[in-house]
Amino acid sequence: MTGSATIFKYRGILPRAINQVYALTAQKFDQAITIRISYCEIYNERIRDLLPDSKADATSMQNDQNLQITDDSRGGVLVRGLQQYVCDSEEDALNCLFEGELNRTFRQHYLNATSSRAHCIFTINIESRSRVESSDKVVHSKLHLVDLAGSERTKKTHSEGVVLKEASFINKSLTFLEQVVLALCDRKRDHIPYR
Repeated sequence: MTGSATIFKYRGILPRAINQVYALTAQKFDQAITIRISYCEIYNERIRDLLPDSKADATSMQNDQNLQITDDSRGGVLVRGLQQYVCDSEEDALNCLFEGELNRTFRQHYLNATSSRAHCIFTINIESRSRVESSDKVVHSKLHLVDLAGSERTKKTHSEGVVLKEASFINKSLTFLEQVVLALCDRKRDHIPYR
């Protein structure tokens, strides 16, 4: 998702999406556009903010953070307590991405020296108001870019202890995601088990 941090042409989907969003919004002269960025990870079934608002939050983040999912006033879903940062430029958004990447949970195992141990969600929130017409009408858009941790065969990775526990949570959550996707594809299903 992030691609190479050192070779520009090998950058990943996230930096390319950020570039595209800012390129397109720069062409909208008749719109006042505000872009907010948030970045979180789901680690062992706990939601953690990867962009803490202070150094104190960064030290406590690793231990006890578990943000809650709720419904918002517009009928959407939000993560209560997840920081959103206004990013006036592509550079600001990329800085959020790179800071979040530094806070992600990685661990080494037999097959991978830097294995991601969590699913991550990078969200670009776009708020647009007309500069020409009444500014009362606001259009809200969201782009969620998800980086899923890969499933693991623990016998091949020789996982033990914490790494084994993480692998079981990763595999369990991917199984639930599979059930949601299968239910969405089944036109006869009335209920989608997304909760």
